[in-house]
Amino acid sequence: MNRLEAVAGASLVALVAAGLGQKYTELAKLAGTPAPEKSYRPKIQFETRPERTVDAAIGAYLSGAEAAAEADKRVHLGSLLASLESPEFDGEELDPVTAESLAKAVVSVLEKTGDGDAEDLELRRRAVGFLAARVPGRTSRDFVLKALEEGPVEVRLEALKRVGSPLGVRGSVVYAKVKELGEKGLVPDSMLPGVLRRTGGVKAKEVLVTMMTSTDSAKLIAGCAISLQDYRDPELVGRILERLEAVGMIDSAGKLPWLSPALLDEHLKSADKASFRRGMMAMATRPVLVKTGMTHVEKGLQSQDPDTRRYAAVAVKKAVVAKIVDAKQGETLLAGRLQVETEPVLKAELTGGLERIHTLLEQKETGVQ
Repeated sequence: MNRLEAVAGASLVALVAAGLGQKYTELAKLAGTPAPEKSYRPKIQFETRPERTVDAAIGAYLSGAEAAAEADKRVHLGSLLASLESPEFDGEELDPVTAESLAKAVVSVLEKTGDGDAEDLELRRRAVGFLAARVPGRTSRDFVLKALEEGPVEVRLEALKRVGSPLGVRGSVVYAKVKELGEKGLVPDSMLPGVLRRTGGVKAKEVLVTMMTSTDSAKLIAGCAISLQDYRDPELVGRILERLEAVGMIDSAGKLPWLSPALLDEHLKSADKASFRRGMMAMATRPVLVKTGMTHVEKGLQSQDPDTRRYAAVAVKKAVVAKIVDAKQGETLLAGRLQVETEPVLKAELTGGLERIHTLLEQKETGVQ
């Protein structure tokens, strides 16, 4: 290799080395650069508009209603009702001044003769119902009372459904009007007890008891039974069960009204023999009551009264079938009673109940349903 070739080779090596050094420096800088953000989504800015309130919504309606043409006022009222009945404002209490202003505005619209068609009747029904349930005050009360007295039927029924609310129309005058309508037969049996309790409070208790014990209407008796339990008085349960037995409703699953498990449990703790037997009858008819009354059922199986023992046995069997009571527990209870039972009819009942439970246990073990 001559000198020229040696110099050229050395120069080439130097250039390559310099290039590699520069590339290494660039790569090192790149490696030290922080990773880019994964998302460039802009931050959401919260809206600064004021929160809507029920008073503001009503205020806007009242302002617009004054300037609206007569033909448009019913449309505006319908829109307002839709807004106030929405989840946004449902259950909100109205300021007394706002409530009175709203009632006057609504009444002024409804007092104008409408078209009398289905749409007009529906608006009146909704408006009266809303006044009854949500708008307290003299104007609202007087208009609702007028609707109760004069109807039409659809409007009266809606008012009856809604009066007595803590937020709406209530008081002794309303209670008296409901009683009057009930005596005239203008309130359905299924609705009357509930309306009396809501509007009358404690004053309605004896009225409901008298009504329950003096009528043969199954709907009225059932309604009274349910409403009386709202007073949370265990003593009233005894009077309810007595009446249900007298009219043949206590042993019919389709006729027996709702019974509070907690109230029945409390009543049976101090019930006399007749009332305790009725409690077992109710449990035999509706075994879900056994869930909170198992202690009473066990006591019923040891009762000296054969009927009480029979109803308790039936209650256990049905509760096991309905999977309310564990099958093993039910088997233990009935088998224990069968060992000491002397009544032939009851022994047959216990034997049949045990056979049914044994079938359920076998199905459970084999996985066959």
